[in-house]
Amino acid sequence: MSTASAIANAPPRADKSPLGRAAPAIAGVLIATTLQAIDGSIVNVALPQMQRQFGAPLPLLGWVVTGYTLANLIAMPLAASLAARTGLRTFFAASVILFTLSSGACAFAPGTASLLVFRALQGLGAGGLLPLAQSLLMSLFPGERRGTAVALVGFAAVLGPLLGPPIGGLLTDVLGWRSIFWINLPLGVLAAFLVLRFLEAPPKAGHPAPIDVGGIALLLAAVLALQLACSHHPWLLPIAALAGYAFIRHERRSPAPAVDLRVMRHPQFASTLAAAALYGVGLYASVFLTPLTLEHQLHMSAARAGLVVSAGGITSGALILSARPLLVRFRAQRLCELGALLFAASMIWLAAVSWTGGGAAFSAQALRGMGTGMLYVGMNAFAFADMPEGDLATSASLFYLLRQLGGSVGVALCALLLHAHGEAAGAAAAFLLLALTAPLAILPMRFRLGRLLGRIQPQIPPAA
Repeated sequence: MSTASAIANAPPRADKSPLGRAAPAIAGVLIATTLQAIDGSIVNVALPQMQRQFGAPLPLLGWVVTGYTLANLIAMPLAASLAARTGLRTFFAASVILFTLSSGACAFAPGTASLLVFRALQGLGAGGLLPLAQSLLMSLFPGERRGTAVALVGFAAVLGPLLGPPIGGLLTDVLGWRSIFWINLPLGVLAAFLVLRFLEAPPKAGHPAPIDVGGIALLLAAVLALQLACSHHPWLLPIAALAGYAFIRHERRSPAPAVDLRVMRHPQFASTLAAAALYGVGLYASVFLTPLTLEHQLHMSAARAGLVVSAGGITSGALILSARPLLVRFRAQRLCELGALLFAASMIWLAAVSWTGGGAAFSAQALRGMGTGMLYVGMNAFAFADMPEGDLATSASLFYLLRQLGGSVGVALCALLLHAHGEAAGAAAAFLLLALTAPLAILPMRFRLGRLLGRIQPQIPPAA
């Protein structure tokens, strides 16, 4: 967090144009960010082919998705501290290289166990790319144009759900599932080269904060126990709860916490944290579940299923890019309510498609994207409306962390339902469960539960 703040407050460079020599560096950062975003969804359409080849049960194979997400989640709090020690450019390039090498290892994986390990390493490499990309680009743009840097990173992140499913489906049908990892190799090498060759290293932080090893360990224990509890091991729920409680207590007392809970003093932001987790459940689990349903129940090819899933990415991306006019017309809470209704309706529609084995899946996906897009815009506007500029980086990281955690739990629950009840009934039950997540997500905002959650604050004074 301190690295991002130092860069944001650094004086602009003498060259008023970010183009010229900096253009290749900008391209390298954006290529890496887009690859990270694509790999969050490209695997979903290839899961049926992986399942046929390895003969693995779906709850185990679901860890191909959740392992990447959880590793991403754990890497995020570490990224700022490690980057402060090694230098932002060096750490970013190292993350790209780890992501690229792990992608190659995934392509060579001989079985499920090795694939899960390599996929987790890929997630560790991807964990710091998105937040650090914004800091790097902000160092290349002069102060009055730093909004452009934020927009570029946001656009690259939006491209992931748009491009991941159709690219993954086409590659899987034509070249096999291993090709979805091979494609990262030349692009990852290119991104690392452009960053190392053309990006001028931003200044290191003078006195980087110590790494909160205890906090990271407790967070890892809590999320792993919760994930396993959602995958045939419910007896681990009390352990997850205890580890989560210990993590909160530790972070409240730590002088350099991995996750700074001071931002929960802002009521609107605190009210949105539970909503962020539930939003993650609905978003990631629906993107995981839909390709399986389309390929198994509607007998679509991977390429066609990827195109259908991308309909949601198109409508969602269009609404996210139209955030300003949407917020002029609707209040943030009303936008969330409309998005929740649309998302719930799309999940009920997809439940019917799964149960009957037919229906307009493309239209249902477009409706899903409208719902998630409205929820994304409304939740972010509501959460950060009263947030001071100095807390933006920390609060955004916490918001993203809870969204990722909710997504990994949602995928595990859906995989469990499919395994327990069969493809048709299990998918229908999972879609109906997801239909409840969006309406539940808006309740904390409606009743302003942030005043209660805001009590979870550090017992140490803010850093001077």
